Amino acid sequence: MNRATFWALIAAVCYGIAPIFERIGLRQAPPLAAVFVRALITVIFTAFYLVMEQQTATFGQWSVRTWVAILMSGFVGVLLAQAFYFQALKLGEVGRVVPIAGSYPLIAALLAALLLGEQLTLTRLCGTLLVLLGIILLR
Repeated sequence: MNRATFWALIAAVCYGIAPIFERIGLRQAPPLAAVFVRALITVIFTAFYLVMEQQTATFGQWSVRTWVAILMSGFVGVLLAQAFYFQALKLGEVGRVVPIAGSYPLIAALLAALLLGEQLTLTRLCGTLLVLLGIILLR
C-alpha cells in the first residue's frame, strides 16, 4: 500500500466516524451553530499547527486568483455544504444522508470535465453511473 492510499484510508475512517458524533450533537444543537463550533475547532487547531510549523509566511505569496479560489472553496465547500449537510443529518438517518452527501465526486467529475477540461473516461462514466444508482437505491 502506498502512502497516499494509507492516508486516504485514514481520512475515510475519520469521515466515517464524524457523522456519528455530528448526529448525536445535532439532537440538541441547531445545524448552523454546530457548523460554527466545528469550524472554530478547525481554525484553532489549524492555526496552532501552521504557527508551530512556521507555514504562515506562504499566505503573502499567494496570487489574488489563489485567494479567491480558496475563499470560494471555503464558502461553498465548508460553510454552505456543512450547513446543508448538518440540516440533512438533523432531519434524516445517517445511513441515508451520508452516502447521498458523499456523492459529491459525481458532481466534481462532471464539473471538472466541463470547466477544467478533464477527461471523462469510460471507467469514470461507469463509476458515475454506479454512484447515481446507489443514490437511487438509498431513497
